[in-house]
Amino acid sequence: MITRASAQTFAIIVALVVALCLLVVPAATDDARALETESFVPGQIIIKLAPGVSIGDVNLSGYGLKVQEPFLDKTNTDIYLLKATDGSSAQSKLDAILGNPLIAYAELNYLSDAPEADARHHAFPAGDATPTTRNYSRDASYPDSALNLTAARQINQGEGTTVAVIDTGAQLDHPALKASFAGVPRYDFVDGDTNPSEPPLAKTDQQRAQEVVGHGTHVAGIVHLVAPQAHIMPLRVLDREGYGTVFHVAEAVAFANAKGADVLNLSLGSPSWSRLLREKINKAIDDGVVVVAAAGNYNSERPQYPASNFLPAALDRDGLLAVTSVSAAEKKSDFANYGKWVDLVAPGEEILSTYPVSKYAYWSGTSMATPFVSGEAALIHSVEGSLDPGGVEWRIRLGARCVDQENDLFYSGKLGAGEPDVEASLKQVYSKDQHCISLTNL
Repeated sequence: MITRASAQTFAIIVALVVALCLLVVPAATDDARALETESFVPGQIIIKLAPGVSIGDVNLSGYGLKVQEPFLDKTNTDIYLLKATDGSSAQSKLDAILGNPLIAYAELNYLSDAPEADARHHAFPAGDATPTTRNYSRDASYPDSALNLTAARQINQGEGTTVAVIDTGAQLDHPALKASFAGVPRYDFVDGDTNPSEPPLAKTDQQRAQEVVGHGTHVAGIVHLVAPQAHIMPLRVLDREGYGTVFHVAEAVAFANAKGADVLNLSLGSPSWSRLLREKINKAIDDGVVVVAAAGNYNSERPQYPASNFLPAALDRDGLLAVTSVSAAEKKSDFANYGKWVDLVAPGEEILSTYPVSKYAYWSGTSMATPFVSGEAALIHSVEGSLDPGGVEWRIRLGARCVDQENDLFYSGKLGAGEPDVEASLKQVYSKDQHCISLTNL
């Protein structure tokens, strides 16, 4: 029997095998190879039943399939993760079952990962340094005015809101975070239990460089920096190497929605679009939840999901925000993705935040930029709870400042509304010159 954890292992093996095969292609860069690889769990497909159909109505054995997991372990669900029983490929099973009128849709169980699963962006110990609103990166000259966090805290600190951090789990007893986790629903979708603690750090520096343990703790700490009185809901969907599956990510989105989250932070992504994941994100947004997701670390215009809305350009008020990274100089980070599908930028280089065990560390990536916006969304929701997700997004956009475009026309219109000003969003400040206008449209 294949468990949740072993399914994750199989997915990782597939990704590594594909990556090793691609190493023989001399013309491709490391990032290009990673971006072009669409990995999935071997022998698994996801199905959603047509209305009125039960899983017993489908002749799974005739397809050489059996149920591995019902969605959220429900007995009355219409969504199932299926496993091949005859050793056939997932693609062949998908092709075979797609024509069945009892099936609303079927898809591969794609691999999703933390953008920083690539070892180029791993954490560095911070010594005695601790983050404040005036010092949250290794570059001490990074001005507080970048986001105006100190001023924003004078207005609101996120009381009464909950941000779900869907990630590698978290150090639940970290001194800076344990109060934020207290009494909040939690779950580990990797191991299938109610303890989403991060696994122990590897024993050697070489091993630690190949994993992303601490990623969820670091992301949660950035949410806490921006919105210190918001509750944080820790949900583990990524293993110690930073890999997960869209089935488990979709489960976490549905869980967070059902358990009262106001904001979802998804510092993860995939080049593969999933109908199931998009369906659950749409449902969460319709139910009033703001969804904030990382744009990815491939220095590419190719959309990442779920950050992209699958349209050529980002929408101003759809409640889904794709966030990429900028440096202390407010320039696009070398690693950061860009494109018309991006909504916002935020600091993402050498960000200082919480890290296991009960420490702090610097980490770079779009994963670090994303929770700055999630925290801002929590503050806005706390101030004006009647706003729908589109309204929260619009408030964030109105306060944002343009970056990069005057000095680098290549990125004009590809960095969204710019970098948020949290204080301005909370004050509901609006002026024409705060809009990030593409020079190509003038």
